[in-house]
Amino acid sequence: MKITFIGVGFMGSEMIPHLAAAGYDVVIWDKEPQKTAALAGEHVIAATSLAEAVQASRVIITSVMSDDVPALHVGHGAEKGITDFLQPGSTLIVTSTLDPEKIATISKALLADTHLLDAPIIGGVRYAREGSLVLIVGGDQAVFDQVQPILSVFGTVRYVGPSGNGAKLKLITNVAIMAAEAGLRETLDLADAYGIDYDITLDLLQRGPLQPVVKRALDESNPRPLKDSVADEVELVKATDDLVDLPMVKASLRRLQRAVDAVDGEARFSDIVHHNTALDQFKQK
Repeated sequence: MKITFIGVGFMGSEMIPHLAAAGYDVVIWDKEPQKTAALAGEHVIAATSLAEAVQASRVIITSVMSDDVPALHVGHGAEKGITDFLQPGSTLIVTSTLDPEKIATISKALLADTHLLDAPIIGGVRYAREGSLVLIVGGDQAVFDQVQPILSVFGTVRYVGPSGNGAKLKLITNVAIMAAEAGLRETLDLADAYGIDYDITLDLLQRGPLQPVVKRALDESNPRPLKDSVADEVELVKATDDLVDLPMVKASLRRLQRAVDAVDGEARFSDIVHHNTALDQFKQK
């Protein structure tokens, strides 16, 4: 059976090999051809165009940053998107962290006899590599049942009801996740102010309920750019600003953005526990 996977970034490059290992023939495409060329091999074929990739199979999985979703999926101007190329009977599975309104927009653009599942992901690059992601899937249950064995190669799959519920639940979980990430950085800001060593602080935090947060931040094998956390926060704020007041979300966005701006080059997720993301008055200490 053929599967199409679009988006060969940090996550996609770790997810695609699980499909190939499970015996699926995977057609891949990315706007940066060098990424697909590096991954092509047994059971993995690089398409030369978006149209070719979409038309190669009837199950299409996408993994791209939220800002890239609208143009890629429904097109922009004269550029066609994925929904223009879907064959009858196809299922489009979107794994990005999104405003539910974007899922609704993609759904409206679908051709007759094609289907959409929103399946955002909990877990980072290491979890993708290990096949231990959690996928939160919204959409028609009969369609979900058909593709559930495919999605299971990535980890745990949870069906959560109608279309858009996956996107909503990912935003809901991100409120707590992003607060924890920014809170860890602010914890170390106070350690800086008191002149307390980071190693002592982080060791003590790992002896309590924040252990998973600290372990993830210290994990250098989980190379998520910190700007991706900021992008998820921005998507969360845009999606909820007219719905409910979330002051903690906005505060965590400000602190994470400040951490990104503090680093020369691209800040890694693990930089939130390094001095290079400290407040200016403590950065050189």
